Amino acid sequence: MTFIMRSRPDTDDYLSIFLNDSPLLDVRAPVEFERGSFPGAVNAPLMNDDERHEVGICYKEKGQDAAIELGHKLVSGDIRQQRIAAWQRFVADHPEGYLFCFRGGLRSRLTQQWIQEAGLDYPLIKGGYKALRRFLIDQLEECIEQS
Repeated sequence: MTFIMRSRPDTDDYLSIFLNDSPLLDVRAPVEFERGSFPGAVNAPLMNDDERHEVGICYKEKGQDAAIELGHKLVSGDIRQQRIAAWQRFVADHPEGYLFCFRGGLRSRLTQQWIQEAGLDYPLIKGGYKALRRFLIDQLEECIEQS
């Protein structure tokens, strides 16, 4: 399967994302997605809930480097390939979309890297879910103040 995409930069233009109803690929764990995401966002996680839980414990006990190493071990081989295939399908179906994780950090950058290694460029949302949510709350507060 070959895709031709023009490269688009990562973005922090949250207003355009929402006004244009941009497709959103949420790579957070399912438990995070269930707690809240955005209309039309699709959850295709880097790690499932159990993997995320194990990595979180490792992070607390052994630090970031050990947690990253464990994450790579848990999401490898066939599991990694299945997740990349799911992201490739999303990218093919939604070339004008963006991906995000919680803060636009490790998970989204790793997902972006793996997608790129599979031959596709796909931008991420700077600041992730947290920044998008903060933007919407600020906009709501601004509207309330103006009314």
